[in-house]
Amino acid sequence: MVRIFSLQQIRQIEEAANESGITYLRLMENAGSACAKIIRNKFDDSGLKNAVIICGKGKNGGDGFVIARKLFENGYKVNVILAMGEPEAENAVEMYHRAKSLGISFENYDENNDSQLARIVNADIVVDCIFGTGFRGTADSRTARLFDIISSSEGFVVSIDLPSGMYTDSSELPETVVRADMTISVIALKYSLVYYPSALLAGEVKVVSIGIPESIIEQFDCGYSLNSEDIKSKFTRREENSNKGDFGKALVIAGSYEMPGAALLASEAAVKSGAGLVKAAFPDKAYPVMMSTCPEKVLVPLQSNKSGRISALSLARIGEELAKCDAVLIGCGLGNDHDILSVVEFVLENSTVPVILDADGINVLKGRIDIIKNAKAPVIITPHPGEAARLLGCSATDIQSDRIEAARKLYEATNATVVLKGSRTVVTKNAKRFYINMTGNSGLATAGSGDVLAGIMLSFLAQGMSPYVASVCAVYLHALAGDYAAQRYSKMGMSAGSVIEELPKLLSNFEEG
Repeated sequence: MVRIFSLQQIRQIEEAANESGITYLRLMENAGSACAKIIRNKFDDSGLKNAVIICGKGKNGGDGFVIARKLFENGYKVNVILAMGEPEAENAVEMYHRAKSLGISFENYDENNDSQLARIVNADIVVDCIFGTGFRGTADSRTARLFDIISSSEGFVVSIDLPSGMYTDSSELPETVVRADMTISVIALKYSLVYYPSALLAGEVKVVSIGIPESIIEQFDCGYSLNSEDIKSKFTRREENSNKGDFGKALVIAGSYEMPGAALLASEAAVKSGAGLVKAAFPDKAYPVMMSTCPEKVLVPLQSNKSGRISALSLARIGEELAKCDAVLIGCGLGNDHDILSVVEFVLENSTVPVILDADGINVLKGRIDIIKNAKAPVIITPHPGEAARLLGCSATDIQSDRIEAARKLYEATNATVVLKGSRTVVTKNAKRFYINMTGNSGLATAGSGDVLAGIMLSFLAQGMSPYVASVCAVYLHALAGDYAAQRYSKMGMSAGSVIEELPKLLSNFEEG
């Protein structure tokens, strides 16, 4: 697990460490040393040892002075440029004097000094320690030019904590920001290193520990991401004497005459991700299409209304199917009318098994979001930014500007497990801890992708995972399958069906032998 903290939380953690006896000076020494080790691991054997380190006057600059000292002591040619004159932060001043005592070359930044600018451009390694998490507002013209010079360097640009000019808690980008080849984030990831477009400027991101005990760090609620081993630990062994009932009965209520493919994709994804039995309930006008693929699913044709959508006259039959399943997905390709509203309301009011509310199941509740909070059973909602905006009465731009806050508001309005889809999908069950997914690629931005995700999630839910764990695992594996599909086909050439094709082989890496 990799944690993601806000600027305020990072400051609180450092304060708690200082109060525990790990001084701020010690933390700075640890941070600089850890960052220098990352740089040395990359360059010690390369012969590229001409390093220019550009330091600001605050704590980030102090980290830079430690890095300069450590690289110098290990045979690197080091030149330090003071971006804003000598340091002012107390601990940075101490580190400045320690580095200077070794005979390291120091000079003040001079935007008119062509030879100095050439040293930056021609260096093997440029280490950006100007602002880190301390940047506010907009860079002045002098500083902005320095950012541009660093970004244009022919060498490898390493930013410490954040590329200078980047905000800590927002993906918004000021006019000028350092473009790094690598960012070394201290203690934990920052939100701007996770979300786009800011993450695009960070390059490869590495996280370093600086000796703060886990007992301090774990006190803070945070965002976090998981790796494959974390996800694998969520799956249990399948016993050899099992039957299909042991792996869950999944009900998909989806599709319409206009959009039958959504029901097909969700059903096949549920089958291919391990559900024991998958039933697809759909309007009977879509029957010919529903027979076309995935013969493993059981068909439950329902009465259609005049628009080819599920009729409210089918509620009794839906109730019968709800009584037989372990989890239900409703919404994919349903359309939006009074009958669909009646169907969604009925499921939320009557289901005693977990419900995934997706796509049109969400759209039809615009202005009626309270229905979700009053559901009998646990609910997972899976909105994309547009659907989230409709639920919350704002714009998609508002959602995207702070996805953590949007997920928090969705939870507060629904008490549901929230899966806010999009690049870097956010999952929360309590508006305190937020899983942020790091797998996936732009090829997943294609019709039907969300239906596949919903089907995988339904399968895991029916197999007995909790709503939150099922959501996190489905989001991770759906996006990872998208990465596999992109490698096989291309981001442009992959489709939602391509993602389903990758699931069986992918899942072999996650099931217990």
